[in-house]
Amino acid sequence: MDGIFIKREKVDFLVQGDKKDLFLLMEHNNLEIMLQHIDKDSLMWITPTTEEDFIEFFYILKGNLTLVANDEEITLDKNDCFYTRDLKGKVLLKSNTELKILYLATGPVFKYLDDFYGDLNYLIDKITEKDEYTRYHCTRVTEYCLQISQKINMDNINDNLIMASKFHDVGKCFVPDEILLKNGLLNHEEFKEIFKHPTYTKKLLTGRFSKEVVDIAYAHHERMDGSGYPCGLKGEEIPFEARIIAVADSFDAMTTKRPYNNPKTFSEAADELYSLSDTYDITVTRALKDLVDSGELVQNTERG
Repeated sequence: MDGIFIKREKVDFLVQGDKKDLFLLMEHNNLEIMLQHIDKDSLMWITPTTEEDFIEFFYILKGNLTLVANDEEITLDKNDCFYTRDLKGKVLLKSNTELKILYLATGPVFKYLDDFYGDLNYLIDKITEKDEYTRYHCTRVTEYCLQISQKINMDNINDNLIMASKFHDVGKCFVPDEILLKNGLLNHEEFKEIFKHPTYTKKLLTGRFSKEVVDIAYAHHERMDGSGYPCGLKGEEIPFEARIIAVADSFDAMTTKRPYNNPKTFSEAADELYSLSDTYDITVTRALKDLVDSGELVQNTERG
């Protein structure tokens, strides 16, 4: 049939385990049409480009998402659509459910996404194959970091913070199983092994992310009084984003049920962290406490 082009061969896709994430359905000149699957509770960014007249179009085939930009939130459902043109700042996309999106772009973005998501999936697999708890811990920490950063009115959506928080513990995949998965308190030698995980994280993230992301993730166990590790940094020596992760990381550890830990309530944990002003950044712990006290951050009693 003249003018009709049928594509029956297998389309290009990315794979996370057995799950297909992104399909390239068609490309012609500078137009690419893709089908994208996004897991629930994922965070993605739509970023400005210097390419003139560049347009991205998104049609929601399944699920529900929230767009966040300039302190505004818009929730979209199945059959809603939106497009971007002359975007001035980053837009955060949060998946509230599993999503299926038809994605059109007037530029060659598939190769970039192929490389980017390939690296993300590699790191996620590294975390998951070692310790399922760590994967969901990282997801919760990322969400806490996002809410804290919004509460303290950080100027822009900070993708460095979100990427560093998402992979801050990926280095734990190199910690021996008998230590990482131990159902009890660690001894001195075992703690020494745990203390190495920021260095392992730095090695895994270097070359995959910017130096800023690497430095933030590397410093998430530093403390304001210099008592942290691996470098014993103090105060302003610690990247502000790393100070946010430090609070979110400790908050999740304090409120999550583990074999060796009776979890605190959100209120108890937030109050305790706020009292530790020598150890944690007071601006960050105040924001967390405000989120909990106001009911903006609510504990899910069913989570593990």
